[in-house]
Amino acid sequence: MSNIVIGISSGIAAFKSLDLIKLLKKDGHSLYVMMTKKAMHIVSPGKIEEITGYPVFIDLFEDNFSYEKILKEKKIDHIEIAKKADIFVIAPATANTIARCACGIADDFITTSILATISPVLICPSMNDKMWHHPATQHNLKTLESYGYEIMTPASGSLACGTDGIGRLPDVKVIKKYIESILSRKKLFEGKKVVVTGGGTIEPIDDVRVITNRSSGKMGKALAEMAYRYGAEVTYLHSKTSQISCLPIKHIPFSTSDELSDLLTQSLMTADIVFHTAAVSDFTVKKHNGKISSEKDHDLHLESTHKIINTIKKINPKILLIGFKAVSMRHSEGETTERSRLINESHKLFKDAHADYVIVNDISRKDIGFESSDNEVYIVSKDKKVKKIEKASKMKIADKIIRYIFK
Repeated sequence: MSNIVIGISSGIAAFKSLDLIKLLKKDGHSLYVMMTKKAMHIVSPGKIEEITGYPVFIDLFEDNFSYEKILKEKKIDHIEIAKKADIFVIAPATANTIARCACGIADDFITTSILATISPVLICPSMNDKMWHHPATQHNLKTLESYGYEIMTPASGSLACGTDGIGRLPDVKVIKKYIESILSRKKLFEGKKVVVTGGGTIEPIDDVRVITNRSSGKMGKALAEMAYRYGAEVTYLHSKTSQISCLPIKHIPFSTSDELSDLLTQSLMTADIVFHTAAVSDFTVKKHNGKISSEKDHDLHLESTHKIINTIKKINPKILLIGFKAVSMRHSEGETTERSRLINESHKLFKDAHADYVIVNDISRKDIGFESSDNEVYIVSKDKKVKKIEKASKMKIADKIIRYIFK
């Protein structure tokens, strides 16, 4: 059974949290509950403690708080609870709590604990329909998605304020099912070793200037984190400018394409799956020692680099290879033409790299792909099946890629 942390914020729907706790406790889970002070006006901490058998956490500093005790025992409640969590659920999550979590504000037990957890986080919003649709709330929810948090869509119906619309806390049985789904994910990649590459390589021109590309590494980071969530032992090879994950993933940075090639040779032998999302430079130049003078014009001779992806199956023929292909779809017209284009663009990776799947990115759109937190991709398989994943956050895209290929 699992350790489930539940945060209760002060929405009217907080009274329903008792039913959720009872359902989870009945299945044998250990429940650790924290609540905001105002939530105490709606649900009694004593009733929760009777069900869970554990104290409810409310204040960061209790009346008997002693910093000497903390320093001696090296234990702080909100950190200990955050470390225990197999999943962290906020139900209900008010607009205020969502906003504070999105901004990283840590001013109560819930918001402080959530910053300290590496567990999956499930947000169950509950609020007035106008508050739900407000641009600030939608912006905050998108920010939480970019952190890898999962957001349940509220139910529609009669609201506590007397209006009808979206904003009701989802049924507790639906929340319970969602929690179970998240907890079961680790079985998918259990015992598997996954290598993910991400970000762009750089090729030095001199001691100051480089040739590089616009890759941010966000897609690679998202895949590395989702692979970890699904139970894999993950090695993330990333450019030095890429974002670093807070999850316990093995991070190894690279700069040049040669460095990435060497790291892959070392990492692939024992791996089961590789997601090769890194944007590897197609060209290099002969590096000039020192700094080239800017007082006159210079010609650069671009030399083609070797295709790293084509070496992956040579290093480990049994590995499952998911390659990424950047394509401009600007001139595609019609579904048939688009599908044929995708298959044709992927063909070279299937032929030369023996890829098992190719993920095609459309680089002609400014709202997705490079430097964006969103993406829209096509999954192409060796048998010429094409699956389009509509625009979503890169975390959601990563989740859908894994679920489509491996489930």
